[in-house]
Amino acid sequence: MIKEYGYEYDAVLNEELYLKTKGKVTHNNFMGALCLRTGRDALKVVAREFTKSIVLIPALACDSMITPFKKYNHVIKYYKLNSDYSVDIEYLCSLIPNKFSHILFLYMDYFGNRALNDSKLNELKSNYPNLIFIEDRTHNLFVDNKRQFKADFTIASLRKWVNIPDGGLLWTNKKLVNKEFSEDLNFFESRLKAQCLRNEFFKTGDELTKISYRKVFSTVTDSIDEDLLPGLMSEYSRELLKQIDFTLINETRKKNASILISELKGFNFVQKKVGLGDVYVAILIENRDKTQRELASKGIFCTIIWPLSNEQKEICRIAKYTEEHILTIYCDQRYTSEDMEYVAKCIRRICNE
Repeated sequence: MIKEYGYEYDAVLNEELYLKTKGKVTHNNFMGALCLRTGRDALKVVAREFTKSIVLIPALACDSMITPFKKYNHVIKYYKLNSDYSVDIEYLCSLIPNKFSHILFLYMDYFGNRALNDSKLNELKSNYPNLIFIEDRTHNLFVDNKRQFKADFTIASLRKWVNIPDGGLLWTNKKLVNKEFSEDLNFFESRLKAQCLRNEFFKTGDELTKISYRKVFSTVTDSIDEDLLPGLMSEYSRELLKQIDFTLINETRKKNASILISELKGFNFVQKKVGLGDVYVAILIENRDKTQRELASKGIFCTIIWPLSNEQKEICRIAKYTEEHILTIYCDQRYTSEDMEYVAKCIRRICNE
C-alpha cells in the first residue's frame, strides 16, 4: 500500500449515489449558501452582477481569485498587506477613486490572521458607501470567526476542506439579477475519475496511473476559466456534503495543526495559533524550492498556493516574500497524529541539513 501526504484527495466511487445523481446538478442550498462548482464560479456570480468596475484584490492572491473578474472585464487593482497579513488600509484607500459607481473589495483572513477587524470594516463602509464587500472564507470556512460585520458577498472553496469532486459556496442577502448557470458536469466527472485513479494508485503503485490522475488534476481547472457562465455543483457532491461531520473535521485539523506547530518549534509560522483557519500549517523558510522537491521525493507534497505575477510582487513585498518562502503543510482529516509527527520529522531533517 502506497502512502503519500498532501496533494489532492483520493476517493472510492459511491456507485449507488453516482447512479442516483448521474447527470444532475443541484439547485438547492447548503448551509444557506448557493451551491456552485468551485470557488471560482462563486466569484463569477459576483463579477457578473456589476458593470465594468474597479476590483481591489490583495497582492497575495492566486489566479482563481483574479480570473473571474477579468472574464467580466473588471479593472484589477492590487493592494498591499502588512507584515501580519492584515490589509494596508492607507494603501487600500489610495486606490479608491472619489467618483465611481461601484468598487468591489475582495479580502480574506490568511491562515486565521485577520484582514481587518469589524471596526475597520465598518469605517470603510461608512467612508466609501459605494464599496462592495466580498469576503473569501476559504481559509476559515468552518471556523466561527465571531465577526459581526456582514459582507455583501461571502464565498468559499469547499475542496480545500472536504473530499468532494467539486464544490464552492456563495452567501449573499442581495437579490441576484443574473440567474443563468452552466450545468456542465465535465469538471465534476474528470475530477471524480482522477480521485478514483489516485485511490487505485495507492493500492497498486502503478506509475502510469499516477501520471494519468496528475495530468487531470493539473489541467481540469482550465475548462472552468474558459466557461463564462458560473457552474452549479453536482448533486453527487452535495449529497456527500450532507453526510460529513464538520465538527470532527475541525477537531482533527486543529489537533494535527497543533502537532505540527509543536514539532516544528523554532520555525517561522504564518499562523499564530490553531483553530482559526487550519486549512494548512504554513511556515516561511529559506531554500523553499529545494525543500519542497526533497519532501516530494519522500511522498510529502506541499503546494505553492499563490504563484504571483511580477506586478503583484512589485506592489507588495510581503506578498513577494511569502510566495518565495512559504511551505504549506497539509494537516487535514486524512492524517493521524503519527503522520504529522513523521512529516514534521522529515521537514526538520531536510531544513537542518
